[in-house]
Amino acid sequence: MNTDTLQTFLLLAELKNYTHTANQLFVAQSTVSNRIQELEAELGKPLFVRSRKQLRLTEQGERFLAYARRILELTQSAAEELNSMSHYRFSLRIGSTNTIYDCHLSRRLVDYSLSHPETRLNIVIGHSHALIQMLQDHTLDMAFSYVPYAKKGIECSLFATDELLLVTAPQNREYGQGILRRELTGIPYLYCDFPFQEVGSYIRDLFPAGHAFPLEIDRSANLLPFLCGGKGYSFLPASIVRDSIDRGMLLPIPLLDFSIPPVSCYLLTCGAAGSDSLLAALREG
Repeated sequence: MNTDTLQTFLLLAELKNYTHTANQLFVAQSTVSNRIQELEAELGKPLFVRSRKQLRLTEQGERFLAYARRILELTQSAAEELNSMSHYRFSLRIGSTNTIYDCHLSRRLVDYSLSHPETRLNIVIGHSHALIQMLQDHTLDMAFSYVPYAKKGIECSLFATDELLLVTAPQNREYGQGILRRELTGIPYLYCDFPFQEVGSYIRDLFPAGHAFPLEIDRSANLLPFLCGGKGYSFLPASIVRDSIDRGMLLPIPLLDFSIPPVSCYLLTCGAAGSDSLLAALREG
């Protein structure tokens, strides 16, 4: 099987339509059909159930889907690695969740990239479990995750610990002297579904079941414009809001009778060449 065939399979699995798939690939519909038939013949299993009304993956097709994605990722990673060897002394593939990147990595990686022009950086943003899988597949050299994971060939170490602060716009001064736990249900709380160990569920449990939040979002940094604009309150990592607090754009609210557990993030590595200087720079930053 070649990459063209795998790309065709993945796109057809997504679009579930031969004509649309052919149009996006700029090939004839017969080419799409032939590629799928050749792939099914090679695997010895049907990948799609075909009918006039719909096209869907078979059970075997569903299972092959993840493998096809990983094969293409590995192929692309290998090609990039080989190509970079002629241009750079080192090539480092770094994975991180959105929040860790925003909190701890973005500025440090910019500084490192500027001071180490001989090193190529390939940065992947994703969820912790997907990053761990990429590390196991050797398509990443290191990953920053909220999941502490250690297995043969992968080293896990504590990278940073962050506290969560309840913040709001300065004009919202009703709770400027502090807030009680029972008072949380009376504020317009903007909810972020944190992937921080048990912290996300801990925060949700501060509110009654079925509580209607005025805003829900899946990335903490994206809450800043709403908070600075006076929309409401939210718990955010101190490393994200510290600058806004210092500039008077956000106000931290003291917690009077409860506390929020700190958040730890972890560095997972597999000993890539050239990574020592980067790790030192990230830790010092």
